[in-house]
Parts: sequence; structure tokens; C-alpha cells
Amino acid sequence: MTDYECILLAGIPNAPSVYAPTKNPDLAKQRQKQVMEKMIENEYLTEDEAKEILKQAE
Repeated sequence: MTDYECILLAGIPNAPSVYAPTKNPDLAKQRQKQVMEKMIENEYLTEDEAKEILKQAE
């Protein structure tokens, strides 16, 4: 799995029926960005690493 996919999956457990990428892709992406922001805030990622991970979706 890519980092992009892992971060997307990390955001699903809070509300699986709401954040499922198959049912609500836009909400899943918003949640993914929230997870990434928390990871940056807690120094698990840098801003540059987060930008690179977002490029994986393209």
C-alpha cells in the first residue's frame, strides 16, 4: 500500500459508514487531509512529505 492509501484508511475507523471512500469519496479525502494535518502537528510528517504523499493520488 502507498502512504496515500494508508492515511486514507487511517481516517475511516472514526465513522466507517461516513468516511468510506466507496460511498463518500469527497468526505474520505477531507478526512484524509485532517489525518495528515494531525500527523504534521505531531511531527510524524513534514509539510514537504505531506505534499509528496498527496501527489501519489494524481
